[in-house]
Amino acid sequence: MTDFTTSSKWLFRNENVTFAAINISRFHAYKFDAVKAVGDARETVKALSVLLREAGYHSAYTTEIEEAKKEWDDELERLGGIVCEGPDFEPIIKARDARTIPEFVKLYGTSLTQTAALATLRAIMEPGDNVVCAGGSLPSDLQRVWKTDKIGGYHVEYGYSCMGYEIGASMGVKMAQPEVEEYTVVGDAGFQMLSSELGTIMQERVKTNILVFDNCGFGCINNLEMTHGIGSIATEFRYTDGKKPCGDLIPMDYAKIGEAYGMKSYTCRSVEELAEALKDSKKQTVACLFDLKVLPKSMTDGYGSWWNVGIAATSEKESVRAAAAEVMEYREQARKY
Repeated sequence: MTDFTTSSKWLFRNENVTFAAINISRFHAYKFDAVKAVGDARETVKALSVLLREAGYHSAYTTEIEEAKKEWDDELERLGGIVCEGPDFEPIIKARDARTIPEFVKLYGTSLTQTAALATLRAIMEPGDNVVCAGGSLPSDLQRVWKTDKIGGYHVEYGYSCMGYEIGASMGVKMAQPEVEEYTVVGDAGFQMLSSELGTIMQERVKTNILVFDNCGFGCINNLEMTHGIGSIATEFRYTDGKKPCGDLIPMDYAKIGEAYGMKSYTCRSVEELAEALKDSKKQTVACLFDLKVLPKSMTDGYGSWWNVGIAATSEKESVRAAAAEVMEYREQARKY
């Protein structure tokens, strides 16, 4: 019942609905005023199935689950096929600085989007491989689009969006299961926070695969700014005028950082380049770093959901005041616990 999954409890507004929760923790099983079942999920479901059959229970669902899965599979295919075809590219996220897309395309000559990059990685990974992630928009994307093949194959930190956690975690996950490939996906801002751990990875001779999603800044936070009436302020990597970052985007070459540590590095500007690099990395014996030039604003959207994010209740900007009023309205709609 996490904030991500429930849209800050906003998705569950019907007071007549009662929840049943299965959790190994009695404390967490109480959440949402649920009827609690404390135990291992698989074993508990098995036991409940026996009790329900004995009670003659029949589900009211018919084809709804199958139809919903088909609809989402079609959406995943659409997301994986989105590529940029030029400076007029219209990304998924509409709230943005009008300069950013054409400037990024000119700077890097890339066609790669965040959703297409994730789809490519998922397609080329082996079923037993592990994925690691933590802060930014990537955990939200993975929760929506990722399909996991095994227990423990999805190592994603959702508690506090710990940007920088990813690099160290890549080493730990690989050391725990050295027999399979490990793939870490991390935003460029998160990578900058703890890239020094690459030295430890090389020191320990751990073969990790780190994919840096370079979209010139804190994409997730820029989205929050723009949708809360603040505007694009200090969340894109731009040169400053001495007071604030309002100049051109700053070109970054993360592949060279990997090379400096002795890693095998790749720069990827298209689905084809990424696919080729991922296949080649399987032949390597040293840690690999992928510098992915992904279009800003090409992450998944909220699909009509709302999350409770703090905002100033008073401001000189009318756009912020309007956003604050909307936040208060949606908080009232969310189910109370």
